[in-house]
Order: sequence, then C-alpha cells, then structure tokens
Amino acid sequence: MKEFLLLLRESTDLTQMTPEEMQADMQAHLQWMEELVQKGHFKAGNPLDTEGRHIRGANRLVTDGPYVESKECISGFYFLLASSLEEATTIASGCPALNNGGMVEIREVIETHAAEG
Repeated sequence: MKEFLLLLRESTDLTQMTPEEMQADMQAHLQWMEELVQKGHFKAGNPLDTEGRHIRGANRLVTDGPYVESKECISGFYFLLASSLEEATTIASGCPALNNGGMVEIREVIETHAAEG
C-alpha cells in the first residue's frame, strides 16, 4: 500500500456554521475515519488550528497566517493508505469536507531513506 496525504481546504469564515452544524461536521469526520480504519485505509489525521505562520523566501520572512483576506485555508489533513492515486481519489471523494464546499488535495507521499531513520 502507498501512503497519500489529503489536505483539506475549507472556508476561513467559521461563522458560516452554527455550533450544531460544526458538531455535525465533526461527527461526520469521525464516522468517516472509523470507516477508513475498518477498511484498512486510515493511517492518521487531525484538524489544524486556525492560527499559524508562513516563512517565505531566502530572507526567511515570517508572517502570520492564514491571511485574513484569504477565503480558504488548510483546515486539516488525513494520511491514507491506498494502492494507487486513483483508489486514493475514490476514497477521498467520501470526505465530509466536500459536503460544505471544501476541497481535498490528494498527494502521494514519497518515501525516502531519511524517513526510515
């Protein structure tokens, strides 16, 4: 099995959801993770805090992020196990973030010898 990183990109405007909708969304993600575990596709995953930093360029300029003017940010991630990018794409199509207008980026993780350390 290969490892794939799913980056969840969602709206930065958390006020769009009521507390009840946020709870239902979290439950949908937990249920989806349980299904992935049962099928042997789940390796790891977590939501990300809304605060963060960016470091850019050779001068290592540090700025706060995600930027206020951004409409979306990376809100969380999953590591999946799948036999191919096509299978990972099929699995990712069930991600609950898509139900709220989110986007899922799917990238294969390339193993290096340094990662084995």
